[in-house]
Amino acid sequence: MPASLGERVQLFFRLHPAAFAAIMAAVMLAINLAMQPQFGPTQQLAAFAPMALAAMATAAAVVGGGIDLSISAQMTFSSILLVGYLTPAGLGGYIAIPILLAAGAILGTLNGLLAVVLRLPPIVASLASMFILTGINLRMAPTPVILFDGWVLNLARQVWFIPGALLTVGLPLILWSVFVRSAFGRNLYAVGGNDATAFSAGVNVGLIRVTSYAIGGVIAAIGGIALTALVSSADASTSSAYVIGAITAIALGGIIITGGRGGLLGAVAGAAVIFLVQNMLTLFNVSQVWLNLVFGALLLFAVITGSIMAAPRKEKKQ
Repeated sequence: MPASLGERVQLFFRLHPAAFAAIMAAVMLAINLAMQPQFGPTQQLAAFAPMALAAMATAAAVVGGGIDLSISAQMTFSSILLVGYLTPAGLGGYIAIPILLAAGAILGTLNGLLAVVLRLPPIVASLASMFILTGINLRMAPTPVILFDGWVLNLARQVWFIPGALLTVGLPLILWSVFVRSAFGRNLYAVGGNDATAFSAGVNVGLIRVTSYAIGGVIAAIGGIALTALVSSADASTSSAYVIGAITAIALGGIIITGGRGGLLGAVAGAAVIFLVQNMLTLFNVSQVWLNLVFGALLLFAVITGSIMAAPRKEKKQ
C-alpha cells in the first residue's frame, strides 16, 4: 500500500535530520528580516558564530555516543588564554592559533579519557570538568580583560571581503565533511549507534570516542576566538553561557542525544533557530530571565519531535 502523506513527511525528515531545523531557521530569519530593516548580515553572523561553534563542538562528542557539557567553559578558557596571557606575552598574532587549538584538543582529550578510561558517565565527567574549568577561568581572569587590537577583532567584521564569522563557522564544517567521508567518520557513527556492535566488528571504540571529544575541544577553541572577536574581551562569567543553548541546538538539529545520527550542519541549523528566537525576544523587550524557559521549551519540543520522526513505520494489518 502506498505511503500516506504523513509517512512520506516522516521519512523525509528521518533521511534529512537537519531539514526540520533548517526550515524553522528560514521561517525565523524571514520574521527577523521583516521586523528589522537594519538587519546587518556581517554583524549578525559575528553574534551568531559563538552559539554555532558551541553547538558544533557539543555535537562532535554526542555523535560518537558521548556528551561534553564543558564546551562553554572551554570556549571561555580559550578566550582568556588568548587575551589575558598570549597577547601580553607577545604571542597574540597568528602564532596563537595553533597554541589555542592544541589547548582545546588537550582539554577535549582529558574529558574523553575521563569517560573512556575511568568509565565515568559522560554527563558526570564533563559536568565536573565544567565546574573545574569555570574555577580556573575565574582564577585566571577575576575581572574582564579587554582586547584593544589584533587580528581577532577582524573576525567580528570582515577579512578581505568575507565576513569573519563565515571563516570561523565554515572551517569546522569543511573539516567535518572530510572526516565523515573517511574511515574515521564511518567508525564514529558506528560507535555512536552501537558501541558493542562496533567493538565486535574490530573498531577501537575507546580511541574513536576520545578523538571525538578532542575534535569538540578544537572546535571549542575556535569558538573562544569567535567569542573574543564578538565582545572584544575575555570574561570568565561566560563559562556556562552556551551550555543550554548548545544542547537545545543539537536536539533541534536532528542529532540524537544517544549518538550515531546527525552532523554539524544540523547543529548549525539548530543554533540558528536559537539565535533568531533570542533576537526576536530581544526585539519584543522580553527579559533575558525568560530565555532559559524558552530554551527548555524548545528542547522539549525538539526531543518529542525527534522521537516522532525517528519512530519506525508501523506495518498496516492486511
